[in-house]
Amino acid sequence: MELTKNQIQQIDNRLKSGGIKYWDLRLEMIDHIATDLEQNSKRDDFNKELNNSLKRIGYFYKLSATNTQGWQNVNKFYRKKYLDNIKTYLKSPLILLLIALSIVINYFLFDYLPIKTFKLINFSGYIIVSIPFFILTTKLWFKKYGKSVHLDYGIFYFGFALIMLNLPLLISDYLDVFYQKIFLILLLPFFTLATFSGYQLFKESIEKIERIRKELNL
Repeated sequence: MELTKNQIQQIDNRLKSGGIKYWDLRLEMIDHIATDLEQNSKRDDFNKELNNSLKRIGYFYKLSATNTQGWQNVNKFYRKKYLDNIKTYLKSPLILLLIALSIVINYFLFDYLPIKTFKLINFSGYIIVSIPFFILTTKLWFKKYGKSVHLDYGIFYFGFALIMLNLPLLISDYLDVFYQKIFLILLLPFFTLATFSGYQLFKESIEKIERIRKELNL
């Protein structure tokens, strides 16, 4: 059975109504279904053959579970790549040199500035590092990407360090001055690394979506 554009749209609608909310997940599933239909269809009754195909592939009774499994798999992929990026940066002599330089600068600033002034300067560093996140994610409002699982996780890991920042900064207030010094000096460089790793994933997710849209003329 060779599928028409209308039949492909019917498959997409069936998946969407069944709980597959991400269009990029649906595209992968449509590809599997279309391949199965073309190889295994025995009659021209599209609706019956579609039901048979969904049963063969295992989508018929558990589309909602398939949706959950789909985004979990994507999350695992992005989480692993997020950590791998950080590990790769820590193997770079240039990155290690910049971390060391940042630690030395923060060390002397902590020693020579009042603690409130140092914290203000330190906090300003987090704001500067976070500015690209707000600019780039705001720009997405002007692009019609739809509900994409890859984009959702690209954004999530881009902002992950920012999301997690509040807790360590809160903890630092309960430490004595010596441990605050160590904690605050080390936190900013690693926050920057984590944010940049997230930016890499965000950039790759945009490139992936653009590539899919171009291939399908969306």
